[in-house]
Amino acid sequence: MTPVRAGVSLFLLGAICLLVVFLRAEKVRLDAASAAHEQELLNLRRATWNVQMQIARLRAPEQIQDRVRRMRLGVQASFSDLIGPYDNQAQLADGN
Repeated sequence: MTPVRAGVSLFLLGAICLLVVFLRAEKVRLDAASAAHEQELLNLRRATWNVQMQIARLRAPEQIQDRVRRMRLGVQASFSDLIGPYDNQAQLADGN
């Protein structure tokens, strides 16, 4: 093998090695960008779902009130009904 052919062969081998390294680095960069985009897509889907749930709640307040009535919590319950018999200081002082 002549020195010229050896030099050309080494040059081609080096160029191929550099190309492989460059392509692998580019693949890693693109994989990271893809993962970031997938995470952003997941966040956007979650935000969209939350907004859709808020819209559904605002569109159907009657259904929510019906559920509350079915659970017997009472939408119009007063504060004293919720906290029990000792709701003011006078009842506490009397001991009743």
